[in-house]
Parts: sequence; C-alpha cells; structure tokens
Amino acid sequence: MMAEDLNSRPATAAPAMSPASTLAATLMAALLAACGGGGGGSSPPVAQPDPPVEPPKPAFALAVKEVASGLSTPLLLTAPTGDTRRFIVERSGRIRILASDGSLRATPFFDLTGLIGTDGEGGLLSMAFHPAYAQNGRFYVYYTDKFSNIAIDEVLVSAGNPDLADMTSLKRIITIPHPTYTNHYGGMLAFGADGYLYAGTGDGGGSGDPSGNAQNLDSLLGKLLRLKVDNVVAPLYNVPADNPFVGQTGKRGEIWAYGLRNPWRFAFDATTAALYIADVGQGAKEEVDVVPASLKPANYGWNIMEGTSCYNAASCSQQGLVLPVFEYDHGANSVNGCSITGGFVYRGTALPELAGRYLYSDYCKGFLKSFLYTNNAVSEAKDWAVGDIGKVPGFGQDAAGELYMLSEAGKVYQIIRKP
Repeated sequence: MMAEDLNSRPATAAPAMSPASTLAATLMAALLAACGGGGGGSSPPVAQPDPPVEPPKPAFALAVKEVASGLSTPLLLTAPTGDTRRFIVERSGRIRILASDGSLRATPFFDLTGLIGTDGEGGLLSMAFHPAYAQNGRFYVYYTDKFSNIAIDEVLVSAGNPDLADMTSLKRIITIPHPTYTNHYGGMLAFGADGYLYAGTGDGGGSGDPSGNAQNLDSLLGKLLRLKVDNVVAPLYNVPADNPFVGQTGKRGEIWAYGLRNPWRFAFDATTAALYIADVGQGAKEEVDVVPASLKPANYGWNIMEGTSCYNAASCSQQGLVLPVFEYDHGANSVNGCSITGGFVYRGTALPELAGRYLYSDYCKGFLKSFLYTNNAVSEAKDWAVGDIGKVPGFGQDAAGELYMLSEAGKVYQIIRKP
C-alpha cells in the first residue's frame, strides 16, 4: 500500500522563476558568452582613447590699438591718480581730455594757444598733476613763452567744472632763460615719490652745447631740477634741503642732476621709484640713464661724453661721471634711429608679462622696444615689432598704469596684448 501510494503521487513541480531572476540569468549568460563561455579563452582589453592635446598657447606679443585721432602733435598722455580720464598735451598749446568712454572732448581742458612760443622745438611740452590733485586741483605745465624762455606754471582746475582748467589761476613757478637757439628745451615734468616736482631742461641748443651749459652748475640748462612746490615761502617754489648743491657758491640749488643734453622724457618707476632718463644724443648715440631711488644722481657726462664715448675726442677723463646703463648707435644713415623717445616702466595689470620692463621708441623710426634693468644690469632687450606708426614724440601712462604711444600725425595708440 505504501509503495503504491508513493508511486501514485503526482511529481512535485519546479519553483517558478521571478522576472528579476530571469533577467539576471540572461545577463549572466551573455557575460559568459562574451568571456568565451568559461572555456579559458579571453579577449584583449578595450583600448582607452588618448586625452585631447591642448594646442600650444601663442607666445606673448604686443600690438597697438588706435584710441584717438585728429590731435595737433600730441606729446604726452597722463592722468591724475584714480581718474579714468586721460589728458593729452598738444604742442600747439592745448590739453585735451580722452574720456573714459573713448570720446575725445571737443572743448580743451586747458588752452594757451596763441600765448606761447612754438618756434623750433618749442610749445606746450608737458604737464604733471599734483599727487593730491583730487583734493587740491593743482597741476603744472611746462612750455616756451613768446621770448623762447622755458616757463613752468601752476594751474588750478575750475571750481565748477572738473573738465575745465581755471585759466585765470596761472601762476609762474619759474622762468629759465633760453637765448640764441630754439632747440633743446627739454620738456618733461613729473612728481617723484618724495613729493617734489622734477623738471628736465635741455642744454640751450646748438650743436655740441656751444655755451657749455650742461657742465655749468651756475646754469639751469642741461639739468634735472628738483623743486618744492608745497607749503612754499616766497618765491613760488623752494629748494629741497637735500638737493646736492644747496648753499654752495656759484652753484644753483635747484639742480638735482647735470651733464644732460636734452632729457626730453624721463619717468619714475611706480614700484621701485627708480628714475629713468632718456637723454637725446648728438649725432652718434642715444642713451638711458637709470638712478636707483637710494642714490642721488650726479653728472651724466654731456658734453664730455656722448653715451659711453668721448665726444669729439679720442680720449677724455671720465672721473666723476655716471655713464648710461643703455645706449644704441644711430648707425649708417640713422638706420637704428636718430632721437630716443623715452617711455615708462610698465606697472599695469593687463600685461603682467611686461612688468618691470622699460619701454621706449625713436622719433625717426616709430618702433616699440623695451629692456629690463635689474641688479645693475640690462637684459631682455626686445623689439616688439608692432610696426612703424610714424614719428613718435611721446608716450603716455594712464591712472591704471597702462601705456600709450603718440604719433606726430595726431594719433594715440594704446599698447595691448597681440590678439
């Protein structure tokens, strides 16, 4: 009975697989098939693609971008501290405003047209804003008067219009006689970190300094002057007590440096306070003298020396002379240039690769070049190959430290990164 009962029972059914189990089994079968069914064989690993290669970055280069035109021989561009406007000095006697929106204001900020002398190399040559211009509204202009004298005046901004100078406020700071010749007026004004006003005067003109002014410490020609214009006791400027020739008989106390031929442009490094003087040469060499902030300048050699060479002599005594840190020869037919146009040490933010480099040009060649001066040595001399923009009488620096080149043809170019 028991055996019969067992044989007569129906077979037990296999448990049903859930859909999830079915899917897992299918996937496992596919995986085994891909791996060779477990028969010991294997496929080579799938190769991963190489990461994309970034294209090399273009080498740092400079270009110039036109930002203003229609000017009358622009000589300098500058700005007060913290001001987005740019002020452009025209040789004919006006100062124009290039507004922050890029427009050139039709009404001049300052206008001495018709009241100055423009014979030879004369005219309105420079301006400098007082370091506290935002508070006191004072600026200074350097020009030649109707008698070809060098004149430096103090001027105030109009009380009711920040875009207009008060022409009734002109006050003469100093007059420097410049007889006989109408060249080599110098022409640069700038405030140093010490708060004093510096002015560069030419040697009085003529070939070879015929009057011997540059080496004459009783003459203010061929010099770099250092004047105190704040809190003065009459007259309208005072001589700083630490000027090198203060109180010495037969020597002018205003003199800070001498032996200069025509220091048309000079500039202070905004970071180191070092002074860069671009002194125009006679017929063979152009030079740059650099004075560290810790040193007082002295005798730069003209007309004993032209650059590092004795002037019109096979030999000469160089005792007590400070020779230039940089120079270049004119070359045959002035192939390298004829008259250095000094610029500025770059301390802006748009071109960090350029930091610390001194930029300059040449009136005859229109190039843009630079060098680095550190540890008493020049390095990294470079031609930026921006093209010839024509005769370059000056540079510019705005309140942000960005630099500009000025063309005698009436245009202003900003120095930018080459796209």
